[in-house]
Order: sequence, then C-alpha cells, then structure tokens
Amino acid sequence: MGRIEERIKTCKRCELWETRTNPVVGAGSLSAKIVFVGEAPGYYEDLKGEPFVGRAGKVLDELLASVGLQRNEVYIAN
Repeated sequence: MGRIEERIKTCKRCELWETRTNPVVGAGSLSAKIVFVGEAPGYYEDLKGEPFVGRAGKVLDELLASVGLQRNEVYIAN
C-alpha cells in the first residue's frame, strides 16, 4: 500500500492537485473484510487528509459502533 499511497500524494494527472490541501488516502485495516467507499473527499477530508471526517465521519462511527465495530477493523476510502 505504501507505493500506492505515495503515488496518490504526488499525483498530478488532473487539475485537482492544484487546489487540494491534502490528498485523501484510505484508512483502516488492509486486511479488512468490510470496505466503505464514499464519494469524493469534502472540505474536512481535504483539510485532514483522512476519509470520512466531519458529520459523515460521526455518522459512520455511530453506524460502526451499532454493529460492534471500530474504524481500525474496516477499510475506509473516498
């Protein structure tokens, strides 16, 4: 995953690199059996460089907790 992450962080294949603050790479367990994929990163994801932060992240955390899971047990990406 390290090579892919590095390629994402240095990617300039479209104009989005000009306005992003932080590239958003997936987070969580690389061996997870459950993967959540959201839409394009929003404002807060761009600021933190993490997927599903802000209101969407809170909802996801509540959903995960309701089924006895934590973020580190799944893989999350935009």
